[in-house]
Amino acid sequence: MAHSETDGRSGAADRATAQVRETEHRAKNTLQLIASVLQLQDRHTTEDAGHRALKSAAARIRAIGTAHRHISWIDGREEVSLGPMIREIVEDLARSPARPGVSIDLSLEAIAVRGDLAAPVALIVGETLGNALAHAYPAGRAGRVGVSLQQTDASFELTVADDGAGLTQDPPIPGFGLTVARLMARQIHGRLDMSPLAPGVWVMLTAPIPDARAQA
Repeated sequence: MAHSETDGRSGAADRATAQVRETEHRAKNTLQLIASVLQLQDRHTTEDAGHRALKSAAARIRAIGTAHRHISWIDGREEVSLGPMIREIVEDLARSPARPGVSIDLSLEAIAVRGDLAAPVALIVGETLGNALAHAYPAGRAGRVGVSLQQTDASFELTVADDGAGLTQDPPIPGFGLTVARLMARQIHGRLDMSPLAPGVWVMLTAPIPDARAQA
């Protein structure tokens, strides 16, 4: 009996150690992700745009921090519930631009995915919604932005749609934020599409829901 109890404690300790190592590994990868994003932004930044660049960088770091807070251990695996994570990021962005005339409608299904998808999805939400809030409603124009999340078979769809000024160029020239969003979409083997609405712009991420048991 004593031997069995010792084996049990040893097994629990081994699992705990493995979880800590996995968390540390994920944190290192996320920090590298932040560094890569900031380096990419540095190549797109002029001196006059330095203040805006710093604000954007801070928003990205907050989004990734939110992603980490929403990662949980479920049956020995990292998992994130996308709905609550997206809601928190949206609430943070809704406060930061101080746009009282722009309301945000949320429609979020309960979808859980592997923990390694959390930071890329968080960045995509931040970039697409932040872009809409910053550019879709010039001169204090009022409007509405819809953010939706739904599952379709073995994939999920994240949509950000505004009723603002629309695209000024056809085809649109991607800015830094959209470039980041597309890079993150590719990282999770997804696709980011953008289309004009009447009025406004529609952006959709479509990405597979990987098997949690295959988590790296």
